[in-house]
Amino acid sequence: MPEPLMVWRLSKRKYAPMAFSGEGGLYVAGRWTPKGYRAAYTSESLALASLEVFVHAETNNIPLIGIRAYLNEPVIEVVPVKKLPIDWQETSAYPQLQSIGDRWLKNLTAPILKVPSAIVPMEYNYILNPAHPDLQIVTEPPITFQFDRRMWKSF
Repeated sequence: MPEPLMVWRLSKRKYAPMAFSGEGGLYVAGRWTPKGYRAAYTSESLALASLEVFVHAETNNIPLIGIRAYLNEPVIEVVPVKKLPIDWQETSAYPQLQSIGDRWLKNLTAPILKVPSAIVPMEYNYILNPAHPDLQIVTEPPITFQFDRRMWKSF
């Protein structure tokens, strides 16, 4: 039996009860998933999760929570960096990357999609498909999270 996979998710405090529902994907596309599908983006560490949120944040006045989760008996589909287009980290590559996520979501090949982080390509994010019948997730209670105010310096 494989070891549980530990992942982190940062979320606005008001969305804590549904942080792993993937509901946001119904309204907003992600790098790896098209709009209209439930998908919950998680990271292999709290540090990476914070960077993934920070690059989209415009203020430090967002009440955030961090949730550690364990994915039991994980079946994971891996997207290797070497099979991605050269410009995969650019927003112009979103349609190609979203087609990977679209196929994964529709075919239900695995409950978890392991993808490289565009910020730190040697580290990984794990996208969860809440609609997959084999997704087994156990969460810990949320913790309050706030960015260090030094991250908001002007350069």
